[in-house]
Amino acid sequence: MFAKVKKIIDNGQDFFITTHIDPDGDAIGSVFSLYWALKSLGKNATVYLKDKVPYRYEFLPGPDRISNAIPDKNYDAVFVLDCGDFPRIGDGYEDLKKTKMIVSIDHHNTNDGFGRINVLDADASSTGEILYRLYKYLGVSLSYEMAVNIYTAIVTDTGSFRYENTGSRAFLICEKMVRLGVKPAEVSRMVHGNHPKERFLLLGQVLCTLRTFDEDRVAIAYITEEMFEKTHSTSEYSDGFAELIREVRGTEVAILLRQVNDRRYKISMRSKGTVDVADICCLFGGGGHKNAAGCHIDGTLEEVQTKLMEAMKR
Repeated sequence: MFAKVKKIIDNGQDFFITTHIDPDGDAIGSVFSLYWALKSLGKNATVYLKDKVPYRYEFLPGPDRISNAIPDKNYDAVFVLDCGDFPRIGDGYEDLKKTKMIVSIDHHNTNDGFGRINVLDADASSTGEILYRLYKYLGVSLSYEMAVNIYTAIVTDTGSFRYENTGSRAFLICEKMVRLGVKPAEVSRMVHGNHPKERFLLLGQVLCTLRTFDEDRVAIAYITEEMFEKTHSTSEYSDGFAELIREVRGTEVAILLRQVNDRRYKISMRSKGTVDVADICCLFGGGGHKNAAGCHIDGTLEEVQTKLMEAMKR
C-alpha cells in the first residue's frame, strides 16, 4: 500500500493533512511529522486542526501556521491520520469529501476504510509507527523535527511503553529517534510534568465522583460543565484521567464521562485484560482499540450510566 501513497506524493504538489478532534500525542505527532516529511520532499503541505494543539504538545515542532478552518482550495490529496472515521475530523469534513484522493493512515481496528487509499495496521503501536515505516519506504532522511514528533506519537500512545500495544518495533523506532537527538527526559517532562494547577483542581473534583461496580471490576467517574467552570479549566485538562482511573486495583474497565452539553456526554473507556471496550463504544457509534475507545451518548448523567452498564452486560 505504501507504493500507492508514494505515487500520489510523487505526482502531486499540494497536500492537506488533518486528524481527529481532541487530538492526542499520536495525532499531533503524526500530523507534524508528515508535514516535515512532505516539506523535505519539496511539497506544499497545509495542516488543519479543528481544535488547538493541547498545551502538553505545544513544544513539538510544527508548521508556523495551522489552519482552524478548512481552506477553499483544491488539493492533490487529503491525508487523514489516526482517525477511525471521517466525521471525526470535525465540522466541514463534508467539503473535503469532494476531494477525489483521500488517504487514511491509521492503526484503529474500528477504522471503516473511508479513504480512497487506506493504510491500516491495527497491530501497530501508533499511527506514528506506521508513518515511520512510510518515510523509510519513501527514502526520506529523518530530521530532528520529524524524530521528536514520531517519538512522542509512539510514547504517548503506548502509555510510555506500558500498554499492550507496545511491541518490539516501538522500542526499536524510539531508539533510532533518540540517536537523532530526541531526549526522552525532555519529552516526558513536557508531556507528563508540565501541567497547570487547574488540572489538579479538576482532578480532585473528578475523583470525588469515583464509584465502582461489579465487585470493583468497573470504575466510573464523571466531569460536569460546572466542574470546569469552578476550576477554571477546559476539556483538554482532563486528558489522561481515564487512564488514572484504570489504575484502581481490581478494575478491569475504567469509564470517564465528560459532559459536553445538557444532554450529551463524551465517553472515554479504558480496559485491562480481556474486555474489548471498542466493541462497547461501537454500539454507540464510536470506536477505538480493544483497551482504549470512546463514543458520545445522549441523555442525563444517570441515563448515560445506565445505558453503558446495560451495554457492558450484553
